[in-house]
Amino acid sequence: DRSVSRGLGDVYKRQVMKDTSLFISQFLYRIRYWLLWGTLFVTGLVIYFTQFLPYSYTVEGSLFAGVTTATSITGSSVNYSAVTSTFDNLINLAQSRGTLEKVSIRLLANALTYGEEWKDNHYIQAKHYRQLLSMTPKEVLVLVDRKDVNKTADALANYRKEYGDNFVYSMFNRPIPFYSASALETVIVKRKGASDVLQLIYTSADPGITQQTIIILIDELKKAYEILRFKATNDVIAYFEEQVRLAKIELNKQEDDLMQYCVQERVINYGQESEALSHTRYAVDDRLEEARRNYAAASALRKMLDEKMDIRATIIRNNTNLLKELEKVSSLNQNIMEQEIFISDKARDTNKELKKNKEDLRKAEDKITHISDNLNELNFSKEGVGLKDMVSEWLTALVSEAKAKAELDVLKERQQDIFDQYSQMSPVGTQITRKQRAIGIAEDNYRTQLGGLANANLRLKDIEMNTSNLQNIADPSYPLTDNGRKRILYILIAFVGSIVFIITYFLLIELLDRTLRDATRSRRLTKLPVIAAFNGTSNLKFRGFLKACNRLAAAYSCRQLNNYLQKDAPTVINLLSMEAREGKSFLSKYFAEYWETEGLRVRIVTHHIDFEPDTQQYVNAQQLSDFWALNEAEETPNIILVEYPAVNTASIPLPVLQKADVNLLIANACRLWRNSDSVTLAHIMEGMGNVPIFLYLNNAEREVVESFTGELPPQTPVHSLFSQLAQLGLTSKKAAVK
Repeated sequence: DRSVSRGLGDVYKRQVMKDTSLFISQFLYRIRYWLLWGTLFVTGLVIYFTQFLPYSYTVEGSLFAGVTTATSITGSSVNYSAVTSTFDNLINLAQSRGTLEKVSIRLLANALTYGEEWKDNHYIQAKHYRQLLSMTPKEVLVLVDRKDVNKTADALANYRKEYGDNFVYSMFNRPIPFYSASALETVIVKRKGASDVLQLIYTSADPGITQQTIIILIDELKKAYEILRFKATNDVIAYFEEQVRLAKIELNKQEDDLMQYCVQERVINYGQESEALSHTRYAVDDRLEEARRNYAAASALRKMLDEKMDIRATIIRNNTNLLKELEKVSSLNQNIMEQEIFISDKARDTNKELKKNKEDLRKAEDKITHISDNLNELNFSKEGVGLKDMVSEWLTALVSEAKAKAELDVLKERQQDIFDQYSQMSPVGTQITRKQRAIGIAEDNYRTQLGGLANANLRLKDIEMNTSNLQNIADPSYPLTDNGRKRILYILIAFVGSIVFIITYFLLIELLDRTLRDATRSRRLTKLPVIAAFNGTSNLKFRGFLKACNRLAAAYSCRQLNNYLQKDAPTVINLLSMEAREGKSFLSKYFAEYWETEGLRVRIVTHHIDFEPDTQQYVNAQQLSDFWALNEAEETPNIILVEYPAVNTASIPLPVLQKADVNLLIANACRLWRNSDSVTLAHIMEGMGNVPIFLYLNNAEREVVESFTGELPPQTPVHSLFSQLAQLGLTSKKAAVK
């Protein structure tokens, strides 16, 4: 039993493999035109459009971070978790929108500054520059400085900040090649293994822009990394530098203030000057006392001589008055003479000033006469004898007194000056002490800030030793050749992809579609054996051979039904259909024509012509003769083809079907087999008994009919070849056997 079961299992497996292979070959044969033209169409489109594929250029750049190989001033070991974090920060920083926006503005500045409309250069190709010019507004072109790219970049950056939603903003935020965030985000930034090397790889359609993108990105990454990595220390250094500057300014201010105060107060060395002023004061006091004694002596002598020289003094005073009067007379005479010369004779009598001068002249002359008389009287008196020697002594005493008084006045002024200097020097000393103390405080603050600045610089050097600045290892080079557009690869992918897509699409339809279409699917859906198939009328290509093909299909069907013919009685063949107009009458005519060629008499019994399906005799019939019978004039036929109305629209007498020889269910191959059809057919099958019932496909594809009849006319070599391949006739040959 086990060996028999094993043998049956092997036979079943071989049959399944055979059926599967046949299904695949027939499936591919059926969709051959879709595979051919669909694949050619898709591949042709890819061939056409891939000729416009842009070239691509790749540029690489490398940076040395110096993280794992860094040393510390303190000699501490490397923290590898911090190393990993540092590289992550570098990669994220390079791919951040802030960095990419700066790169975008500088790329745009490079292109607008160095681009040429009809000549490629190492910054941008001419065609890409023309595209950029076509989309750039005039207000942005005005900002371009063709001599200085840095000024252009600054102007674009300011324009971006000044106006929110503008051209520069849209160039970065819209999907524009080369300058947008979506384009720059394709830059690959990665750490090379476990080393200190950071790789930057970028691919785009312009070699110059590709190179400049990597160069600018490396530069911006260095700047941003330096700002972030050293910002705290640099801020501390900047703070101490500012404090040192302010402390230096304050110290200079205090020193300058002391200097200006000393200049203002005329102080060079306060201590020495104070000591010298003290010595001067005591010396002046001694001289002032001596001058007072001399002045007192000279003054007493002069007073004594004044008493003795009273008469002589009067004479001298009179002489003085006489001289004054003589001068007055001379002056008046001059005035009178000038007036008499310049005034006419008539005006002399009326001129008041002239009269006044003459009157003054007369009085002066009278006074001179009086003084002269007095002098003459004194000179010849007895008191005037011996006065000449006393005059000399009196003059000497007078001079001594004047000298003593002058010296006394000078010393008093000097003493007052010294007192004034004391009044000035006393607060000066306090102010100088206060200012010197302020200078000391400012100097201590200055030294403290210098110490803090030195410590901050030491901290910066320690950070630089632990994490050195990014250094270029390999500068991005200008690409001379492109990467290849991979056009052949795209074409092959399109070719294979279209084949796979078409096969998959139709395979899904094959598995899911409930259209009857061919024998295999019809057997699966209806659970009925398919006896044959008939051609449709919609094939325009072979419309000239339609009748010949239909005759061949009818001949094949009739030969299959000949096995059920009765010798001594008419053979009853029932033609059924689920729906109306599925071709029962059409097929019955071809069947009758073929059997008549074989000498058989065929009678076609049609509803609504030979019988009425809505009568009691038809509904309750137990045999065919209950609702139809031959005329007496008709010969007994060999085959009776009974065409019943559609099952879904009229009743079918099942007892009549049970007594028939063969039942054929005619179905349109293009129709949907519904669940209701399965239910109705199952009900018919239950009452059918052992009477055979077959499914006959009408309006089927040419290939479906050929699966029963073989090749249909016209028989072309190409069609024959594909038909053989569909039937897995891989090595078959047409050769006549003798």
